[in-house]
Amino acid sequence: MEQKALETIKNILEPVLTQQEFTFVEQKAEEKGTAVIYKNEENLAYSVLYNKSTRQFELRSAASLKGEETKWRTISAWLYDSEEEDPKAAQSIGNDFAETIRGPKRVEALQAAKKSRKKTEESNADPAFFMNRLAHLFPTLREDMIQERSRYGVIRPIAFIETYALPQIKTFLQSGDTAAQQKFTQLLNDLYENGDMDVRSIITMVLLNQLDEAVVSEKLAPCFSEDMQKGYRAGKKMRGKKVKPEKVKKKSKKVVAESLKNNQNRR
Repeated sequence: MEQKALETIKNILEPVLTQQEFTFVEQKAEEKGTAVIYKNEENLAYSVLYNKSTRQFELRSAASLKGEETKWRTISAWLYDSEEEDPKAAQSIGNDFAETIRGPKRVEALQAAKKSRKKTEESNADPAFFMNRLAHLFPTLREDMIQERSRYGVIRPIAFIETYALPQIKTFLQSGDTAAQQKFTQLLNDLYENGDMDVRSIITMVLLNQLDEAVVSEKLAPCFSEDMQKGYRAGKKMRGKKVKPEKVKKKSKKVVAESLKNNQNRR
């Protein structure tokens, strides 16, 4: 039966797709036949379909997974008649499909999609984006962000870094967790390279300048990118000088109370 052959092909493809960060979405009955579907974070998709009318397995790809509106393109196809084919034929089909996915054209398309997604995300790298990225590394900052928004309506980047983030970062740098510190440094490199001027200033003049210089030199600076190194050296000229905090008009007590009430209701 073609279902058994589909399972064989699926079992061969899944390790290859997993390596490329694709995950299983569903197995579904389409008009042409049964299909299994996979996608990645960029919403690229692969599918294996058994087309009953043509009696062939098709490896399909799509630039974007959009349910019934997905525009599939067949990139490889093999005839398969379940009543006549040797069961081992399914293994040959699976191996061929796996080689197609590993091929240079498919890998190049995958890398291009990832690059495009990263560029799109980082084109919006403003202070709010920076705060959210920090909260991925320091999860307790999420609650602080809620309280900050409740009180002021927005997150004040400079005040937020000084009040909430810096104490955690200082403790974190004393932990000796080298891998985590490298991850933090990479975050600074990425955001300094792709962030707007506000983000660059916050990283150099607010965050790094308020950390112990010896600690930065020992644990962070060796992993700085070339741009980050230049920014850090320039920012050190502002060390000791006061960076004025944001002036945010306080919300009325009524608005603050309503915001806190809404936050509590969401919990």
